[in-house]
Amino acid sequence: MTDTLSMPVPQPISDLSDDALDWQVLLHSGNASAADQARYLRWRALSPAHAEAACEAEALWQSLGHTPTAQAFQAPPLRRPKRHWAAGIAASLMLLVAGYGSWQQIPLWLADYHTAMGERQHITLADGSRVVLNSASALNVAFTASERRVTLRAGEALFETAEDPRPFVVETAAQPVQGNAATFSVRRDGHVVLAKGDAWAGSQNLAVSPDASAQTAWQRGKLIFNGKPLGQVLAELERYQHGRIVLSDSKLAALEVSGVFDLGEPQALLHTLEQRYGLKVTYLPWLAVVY
Repeated sequence: MTDTLSMPVPQPISDLSDDALDWQVLLHSGNASAADQARYLRWRALSPAHAEAACEAEALWQSLGHTPTAQAFQAPPLRRPKRHWAAGIAASLMLLVAGYGSWQQIPLWLADYHTAMGERQHITLADGSRVVLNSASALNVAFTASERRVTLRAGEALFETAEDPRPFVVETAAQPVQGNAATFSVRRDGHVVLAKGDAWAGSQNLAVSPDASAQTAWQRGKLIFNGKPLGQVLAELERYQHGRIVLSDSKLAALEVSGVFDLGEPQALLHTLEQRYGLKVTYLPWLAVVY
């Protein structure tokens, strides 16, 4: 990391970004002194480009700290050449977050049916009902002589329920959803999209969603957005790929996005956002920063 108060020699933006990340690693290592803090402030003030690189690195580090594992993580002493520090810390965080996530996912792996990140699974149940399980989802099935009950443990599923005198009930984290001879999509958070048929949540009848085709396009391997805020679009995309997608500027969250995207190429959506909306994306292991 350069630290001089003389007229700075212009540096490529990528070098400044590396230096800014190096500073964040040092400042959060637990070994930074008051002198290091002062040196960083002087480096940050060398030019507008230095200040911009510092802001981006600070936002990136703050985003990494949102997970409990990352918040508990303390970087080791800096001993390697500077251009490897950021990559090393990112790799360490990746392993820690991955390990934490794997531990949290163990109960879901024990479900009757489950899918990995980015995977979809087609299931035919004993009564002839068909289920499409979305990315990172888990489902338990418990049919009895009087009821057909399934529990959505995680994620999202599309149900095409077969005709049967027994009620078909989907348990989620919210109110149970009941439907017979119907096609409807349910998320773990209780969001329900009725495509067709006679389905209801509790005692409330559900109307056919006007954009049901768009909201259930994931079963066809597509994501469809029509004037959706960028923040929601990125949150949706996160459900189909490993790692986080972070907006460095919260003002961008309201930017309206429209388009049809292929789930087989989730990063293509980010490339499209770059080209169509003038955004930029910085990629790190398990992390993409949009700005």
